Amino acid sequence: MKLNVLVVEDNEVAGESLLELLEEFDYKGVLKATAEEGLETIQKSDIDIVLADLALPGQDGMWLLEQVHENDNGIPVIMITGNASVDTAVQAIKNGAYDYLSKPIDINRLSTILTGASRMRQISLQNEILSGEQGSDSFSQMIGESEAITKLKTVIGRVGPTQASVLILGESGTGKELVANSLVACSKRSKSPYVKLNSAALPKDTLESELFGHVKGSFTGAIKDRKGRFELAHGGTLFLDEIGDMPMETQVKLLRVLQEGEFERVGGSEVIKVDVRIIAATNRNLLQAVEEGRFREDLYYRLNVIDVKVPPLRTRGKDIILLAKSMLEDFCGSEKKTLSEDVKSLLLAYRWPGNIRELKNVMERLSIIVTEELILPSDLPLEITSSSSSSSSSGAANAGLSEGATMDEIERNAILSTLQKTKGVKSEAAKALGIGLKTLYRKLEKYAEEGVDLSFLKS
Repeated sequence: MKLNVLVVEDNEVAGESLLELLEEFDYKGVLKATAEEGLETIQKSDIDIVLADLALPGQDGMWLLEQVHENDNGIPVIMITGNASVDTAVQAIKNGAYDYLSKPIDINRLSTILTGASRMRQISLQNEILSGEQGSDSFSQMIGESEAITKLKTVIGRVGPTQASVLILGESGTGKELVANSLVACSKRSKSPYVKLNSAALPKDTLESELFGHVKGSFTGAIKDRKGRFELAHGGTLFLDEIGDMPMETQVKLLRVLQEGEFERVGGSEVIKVDVRIIAATNRNLLQAVEEGRFREDLYYRLNVIDVKVPPLRTRGKDIILLAKSMLEDFCGSEKKTLSEDVKSLLLAYRWPGNIRELKNVMERLSIIVTEELILPSDLPLEITSSSSSSSSSGAANAGLSEGATMDEIERNAILSTLQKTKGVKSEAAKALGIGLKTLYRKLEKYAEEGVDLSFLKS
């Protein structure tokens, strides 16, 4: 079945040329001249992909992108810009665009981008209609319904099928390895080797042997030739966890593999070529590490072709309860245990510095020590109950924040509380907060990127 592509282009000649190309690529094209007409077409017709010029009469392409993104209908938007401004392209991507094209349009690049967008749209439709065979497998262990986790799944569905290197960012315990597994599950390499290595768990010499292998006699204990993780992952994916802890000397060798697809085993001279997709993860601020000279800048940009941010548990709202129930069921097996409403409230109020890993430890503890069916607040660890008491005594100004909250968290709490009071009217909230409307929009964009649940603004 042909996918329907909406072209929004006020230049009739350029628009007709795009329609002809779409027909050659086996798509069905529809041409509209303004963003407003384009949005109306999306609302009334079955559109799968949007190709929109940035400069349009009336509302521009960015406005249309925002409308499509807000409706969260899974339609990938490809922006077309009349100049090759990197800043413009990056801003479009940040605002939710699938990709961008610069005029004059490169036909091969157009074809490649459309192929990727088509795959993303098909995954989206499968998830929407059938919960998707591929999507279901990819996200089967990703429990949650919050806006933060829904956006994360969307990004994974978009990024997974590409061949690009991915850098997964997030606090310790947020489930970065689970994200890596999901990326692999919805990639073209899902049936190929998938190899993992924790970069922080090994000393430099052992790490290089694990990555690149070694030849017999290259060091004490090297009694035979051994393949490294790169060779084992040939044709598939290599997941490098805690990449921020990799020694500088090893970073140089890793960069060579990423750039040239080749390396030598430790102690060897034979050049070995490999085809491996790299997914890396870290809880560290790599840009800061680059500035401090602890991480190579060229390697950072090689790894960070696409970054995927995993939201901390404290921003995921009622996902905490869904996760807690699922974990409790797993640990208890046939023995039924239930969280009381007071326990649920305490779990939601706690900041979870250890994220999902900490929640899992708490649920395992409860499954062992609680003998009754109903779990009560007195069964919870002291840090959870004391955090709630501290938060309550700190006053209304800091409602919802535990002791030790950062200034950023206090500011975020004030902004979100004010928006709730104004029922999402941003102009009124900005006035009440004493900040400009542009500043408020910038803050909300930052919160959205961090995975904060802003779904109440659409209610």
